Amino acid sequence: MSWFSRKPTQQKYIEAAITVATNLYLHTIPGAEACILPSSPLQFSLPDSRYRYMLFCLSVALTAALAYDEKKQIQPEKLIQGCLHFAAWTATEHAKEYFDDPATSQASIDITAAYFQEFFKHWSQWPALEKEGKSNEANDLISFLIHMTESNVPAEDADMQRLGDLALAINCRLPTMRGALIELATR
Repeated sequence: MSWFSRKPTQQKYIEAAITVATNLYLHTIPGAEACILPSSPLQFSLPDSRYRYMLFCLSVALTAALAYDEKKQIQPEKLIQGCLHFAAWTATEHAKEYFDDPATSQASIDITAAYFQEFFKHWSQWPALEKEGKSNEANDLISFLIHMTESNVPAEDADMQRLGDLALAINCRLPTMRGALIELATR
């Protein structure tokens, strides 16, 4: 009967993480038809803000996948590398979607790994906050991360409040994202 319980390949986990991240991106960006909030609070001010936000969405999906991976079925390095490869590919192929000036997009694409690393440095705090039931701090962390996609200026209280509902929505959906990722990977 073991042929019914097929384990997903690492490639399937990568594809599932990309799908989950893409859905998050498409349901939260300004102008999204099926936005998870009545209106998107995002205020992109950088020429590569949409690209940074897409990377943030990938980091959310990876955090959901890895934080709840108690059986250690997912290989973090392969998942991260697969998502980085996707990010560079989609930014190159669809530069108009992510950059105000597609001609200068290569500089942002070249530092994709640095953006990702910065997101993960901060996301590493999230599991402890979640475990300790510090939901306000977790929401603040997520608001801070979202603000990193909008601006290089430090987040102010007004930014944290503006982004709070989106951060809460993302924070509450992390377990669901993990479930969706696993379901997609096992198909």
